[in-house]
Amino acid sequence: MNPARPSIGLGAVLSAWLAASSPAVAEDLAYAEPAPAAGWQFSLTPYGWMINVDGDVTARGHTVDFNQNFFQIVEESDSLLAWMSYFEARNGRLALFTDLVWLDLGFPGTIDVRKSPFARFPRVVVSVAGKAQLDYESTIVQSGVAYEVARRQNAPGSYTALDLLGSARYWNQDVNLSLRLTGTLEVDLKRLGLDFKRSRRVVIARANDLDWVDPVVGARVRHQIAPGRELRLEGDIGGFGAGSEFSWQAVGVYSFHTTCLGVPLHADIGYRALAVDYSENGKFGKEGLNVVQHGPVMGATFNW
Repeated sequence: MNPARPSIGLGAVLSAWLAASSPAVAEDLAYAEPAPAAGWQFSLTPYGWMINVDGDVTARGHTVDFNQNFFQIVEESDSLLAWMSYFEARNGRLALFTDLVWLDLGFPGTIDVRKSPFARFPRVVVSVAGKAQLDYESTIVQSGVAYEVARRQNAPGSYTALDLLGSARYWNQDVNLSLRLTGTLEVDLKRLGLDFKRSRRVVIARANDLDWVDPVVGARVRHQIAPGRELRLEGDIGGFGAGSEFSWQAVGVYSFHTTCLGVPLHADIGYRALAVDYSENGKFGKEGLNVVQHGPVMGATFNW
């Protein structure tokens, strides 16, 4: 199974939306102009993404499964830093947007093994102790253009609009692995008056930095249920061998006006999935990742 392949095509979703919009397709697709806005309108949404990761990572020709839910990531990471935000500028049908995801995680580990590898020589003991540190930094920046191609007025204060999206998504994945190993060989031959012990320390450092840009196309449906309440469904596909082999994204968000401690607030809750399948042949073998990052999103939008 390839985790970076969507189970439902974007075209099927759009076809279903258009088919369900009205029996009179030609009439419903007639563009209903929104109320005129005073020039450009801007919005900024800082948000949190409770990321779960499923897939595998390949470094120097070696592939390792990487499956962690959000709570495991929080529990096992000794450094957890992140910033996520979405910015949009809209003027009528046209919108410009940028989405930023940055996170920095650190996972410590220890190794402590002591055993006799030779059954016939139980007095020969090998001990291996080590400390490992895995640092993972990920930056994803998507910038592009959205254009509203269809709008249907459902009722006063309610409408459904369809945007087509064109963008570029930049990926940078930086993985650093450091491993300090101390091996000890002990030979106990006291009957012969001999007792031998020798230790050696080895330090291994590995750094893999992958970055590329994917062309991306997609669509977004915005359904305003009532003033202050909106449902957004968005999907896109990209890569096409120009950057990654293939990537896709699916997002569903419900936005609503509320108050927090007496302060008006525009809240956003939903779910997001982002997948990529990327590989390259490096100096020391194949490098790449084939993962799906998914989980709930929560944020607050500021408009001006």
